[in-house]
Amino acid sequence: MFLRRERMRQYGECLHDCPAGYYGMRSPELNMCSRCRIENCESCFNKDFCTKCKSGFYLHKGRCFEKCPEGFAPLEETMECGEGCEVGQWSEWGACTRRNKTCGYKWGLETRTRHIVKKPPKDTIPCPTIAESRMCKMALRHCRRGSGKQRSKEPKKKNKQRLRFRAQNQHSDHLASSRPSQ
Repeated sequence: MFLRRERMRQYGECLHDCPAGYYGMRSPELNMCSRCRIENCESCFNKDFCTKCKSGFYLHKGRCFEKCPEGFAPLEETMECGEGCEVGQWSEWGACTRRNKTCGYKWGLETRTRHIVKKPPKDTIPCPTIAESRMCKMALRHCRRGSGKQRSKEPKKKNKQRLRFRAQNQHSDHLASSRPSQ
């Protein structure tokens, strides 16, 4: 039975199916059409679950939307929201680095990633970001001896001699340039 109201009066009509925007409630004593309570719903299964939306709206999990929720894409043929790209959980943040070093700078970048678990049925549905980075403060501003630059393969004694020789040459050059020419 479908109860139709006109001003203060109600008219009961026996219908085979409930009209658009209504659903059937059945019991042994009474069959009745009740209004869908979902906005922009054309037909529903019960008061809280839509099965078809009005024109221009997409159906998603029993509700009607102008645009599909994030992670879902509009399927124009059925006016439903299809599953989009499914991604896994974020990894832990990686080490704070700059130029592939973990020391020697005040600031660096740390990165985390996630994998695509399920690709979308259509290539038109973009996947969300699978990698992101943020600035971080480096744990060691100054590198410990030998960790920042490649160590010379020369033994320490030869290396010291080479540095002393270069310093003497630079000092001699400086003295020669500062003497007044005669």
